[in-house]
Amino acid sequence: LAAQGLDGLPDHVPNHEVAHSASAYPLAMISPPARNFLNSSFVNVKSLQDSEGEPLLEMHPDDAAARGLTSGDVVRVFNSRGDYRCRVELSDRARPGVVNGLGVWWRKLGLNGTNVNQLTSQNLTDLGHGPTFYDCLVEVALVVD
Repeated sequence: LAAQGLDGLPDHVPNHEVAHSASAYPLAMISPPARNFLNSSFVNVKSLQDSEGEPLLEMHPDDAAARGLTSGDVVRVFNSRGDYRCRVELSDRARPGVVNGLGVWWRKLGLNGTNVNQLTSQNLTDLGHGPTFYDCLVEVALVVD
């Protein structure tokens, strides 16, 4: 690191996006791969789609209650980069303040032709220039038809 002109000792670097209660996007979103897909590979396999069901957003019951949401509701997950629609599932697997956008479903299989990738940043990390897709803030709202 020192040879690259950087500090040779480890240090904490805060997230690019920082959640706080007054933020327009107060929830952190992670998007782990679905169990039956390999990231976005094999999403086209009907039997694996059947096993996964549909694109879901896992949300802690406390966060859902604050937004008037119940399991099975269709929600809009959004930030300044975009939005997508999916069903919400209340789960203690989601920590308060964090939502889990499960699986990277192909966009054409999404409720409005989008997926969680609509929301993630194109910024790169400071070291290694890797993706920052786990540094993503969102808000969630009920879709009213």
